[in-house]
Amino acid sequence: MTFFITSLVAAAALLVSVQEQEHPAVTRVKASVKDPTKPFVMVITFKVKEGAGPKFEAAFARAVAATRREKGNTAYALSRSAKDPTEYILYEHWEDLASLEAHLKTEHIKTLGAERAGLVEGQPDVRIFLPTGP
Repeated sequence: MTFFITSLVAAAALLVSVQEQEHPAVTRVKASVKDPTKPFVMVITFKVKEGAGPKFEAAFARAVAATRREKGNTAYALSRSAKDPTEYILYEHWEDLASLEAHLKTEHIKTLGAERAGLVEGQPDVRIFLPTGP
């Protein structure tokens, strides 16, 4: 019985640790911006598997409207390359890091992550930009 309880406590601690891990996008933004209370842009490039484009686009279509209604989001758009039907970019504009962190915890983004699993080749390329004007 003691072994079972010890194992249960260890499993619970591991689950909490996994849940508290920082999202890679948040880590990238923190490393790129000097002031997390200021606006920034993320441009994410995806390479999808051959023939997976329609499923990939459908998964994003379900998340776009909800994301655009989120506090702190001023742009969220998926675009496909004119030359390569397996290449996409996602353009995101956030008012601050806290808005992105809240976004990444929403149900529609968790669902999107699950739906796009298996559709993408490799890891997406995430680039951070800073607005230059008013």
